[in-house]
Amino acid sequence: MPARRNPLFSSLHFLGKVLFIAALLCAPLTVTAEESIPLVIQQRLEELCFEEQPEKSVKEPIYAAGYLLDLYRKNQFQLLWTSPDNISQLQGAIIAGAEEGLIPDDYHLKAITHLGNELKGTPSQAMLVEYDLLLSDAMIMLDQHKRYGKVDPRKVEEKKNLEPATPRSLPTDTYLTAIRTGTVRATLERSSPEHQAYINLKQALTQYRKIASNGGWPKVPAGPSLKPGMQDQRVAAMRKRLAVTGDYHAKSSGDPTVFDDALVKAVKAFQTRHHLEPDGVGGQTTINAMNVPVADRINQIRVNLERTRLVIRDMPSSSLIIDIAGFMLQYYHQEKLVWSSKVMVGKPFHQTPVFRSAVTYLVLNPTWTIPPEIAKNETVPSISKDLGFLNKQRLRVLASGGTEVDAATIPWNQYVGKHFPYTLRQDSGADNSLGLIKFLFPNPYHVYLHDTPSKSLFGRTQRAFSHGCIRVQNPLELGKLLLANDLGNTTNEEKFAQILASGKTATVILKQPLPIFLIYLTTNVRDGLVLFKPDLYDRDPGVFEALNGSPSLLEQTPQIPEAKVQTANILAEKTAKAVAAAAESRTTQTEQHAKNTL
Repeated sequence: MPARRNPLFSSLHFLGKVLFIAALLCAPLTVTAEESIPLVIQQRLEELCFEEQPEKSVKEPIYAAGYLLDLYRKNQFQLLWTSPDNISQLQGAIIAGAEEGLIPDDYHLKAITHLGNELKGTPSQAMLVEYDLLLSDAMIMLDQHKRYGKVDPRKVEEKKNLEPATPRSLPTDTYLTAIRTGTVRATLERSSPEHQAYINLKQALTQYRKIASNGGWPKVPAGPSLKPGMQDQRVAAMRKRLAVTGDYHAKSSGDPTVFDDALVKAVKAFQTRHHLEPDGVGGQTTINAMNVPVADRINQIRVNLERTRLVIRDMPSSSLIIDIAGFMLQYYHQEKLVWSSKVMVGKPFHQTPVFRSAVTYLVLNPTWTIPPEIAKNETVPSISKDLGFLNKQRLRVLASGGTEVDAATIPWNQYVGKHFPYTLRQDSGADNSLGLIKFLFPNPYHVYLHDTPSKSLFGRTQRAFSHGCIRVQNPLELGKLLLANDLGNTTNEEKFAQILASGKTATVILKQPLPIFLIYLTTNVRDGLVLFKPDLYDRDPGVFEALNGSPSLLEQTPQIPEAKVQTANILAEKTAKAVAAAAESRTTQTEQHAKNTL
């Protein structure tokens, strides 16, 4: 276990030692073993919290020392796990954690089992204490991982960007009540997210583990594309493969080596589930997807269960959710899915980031300021070849002060592939690169939602075409819906249409900023079907490695009773200020939020 000193408690180190020594000096000369156990527990916890731990230790690591100190303090540092039934319930909950993609041994299962057997003899006080602490540590870690995810946000960018603004809860009293009332298993079951999306993924994990226990699925041999009407031994292998995952249902009495209509239907179903073009042909990409081992699909589901844990508990009743890997947008209003649309996202070398924010305003008939990198690498080279490109794209050249510059006076060849000292701005209009509307939300990535004149690309299954922003298929519908559901907003549908018809750029500020989540899910369940999407940005391996690695220490914010009310007031004040600041955004700020990407 790595050496560490918890900075949250180091200032109390000296006081803790003094109190402990005082307790020993004030204790009766004759202390029974039972009476001394609280002192041993207190000493061990203070050691874990205040002392540097050795690089290598023979002891099982404790991950939630700060939480344990608070828990045992409320129990007068007495043993908590004196009921065999409670221990059995905890072990059952730990084992059941595997059903959610978690690893039981992260919660001391082997150590608890081993120590439990040793305690059947004549255990020492130290062994009793260590056993009790491991049980409590296991309960806390399992609860927290179910609630907020296991992966360390310092190691996984996705989690860091999705961390909620409010601190995670510390349900110490809940833990104590569960132990005292014998409801450990039920309490830990309630820690799991209850959202249907999470439940569906749990069921998918069970389904694919059952497939694995039955031997998985057969591989389809490599070879030329398999097309409808063909006769090939590989067709029979493909038929068997698709039957295992339920894509192929027909009981054909014909030649199994013939690519018949029933198999075409099954191939299309498989392609749709795996976000491939549903052409009904067994091409190389489709065969490769069929031959992904069941173990890899299980891991993919586990990774996405973890991703779901990161956000699902904190999801507000109304929000926009961008499924980056699935190229979809969903709008939830008061817990109901009221609208969805296809979207385009960033190319693999211009990745759309994962984060959370809130839509604060819309811009109708937006102009577009071309980002410097796009200007340098794409636009300026095009203009250098054909000055008429400016007129075709309705681009203006602006000096730093905003005055228009005569394009004929600029030596364009001189700036090809180099810094361009002017601003290129595209006039508003239906053919503007941002279309007729864009949706702004504060973020450090200069990412936003917008319309696009390139509507034909929405017909593709794979829609990674942008420089990082999200292009929405029917954004005007979305804009009208957001304003209709924005209580107190005076921009009704008629006024909305008038602004669009005027052709003038206008900013419409939302009265209530709408939360937006940009998330990356490579597996989810829709209409009872398990969907597997290509890992567009190769992000699965990082989450999988963190999920399979050793748990991180569970950091704890100091709990100061007299400051609880102040802390709540400060959080409320900060939230109110953030919303007010977002609402004060004006047209002059629009380009600052939106100028560096597309």
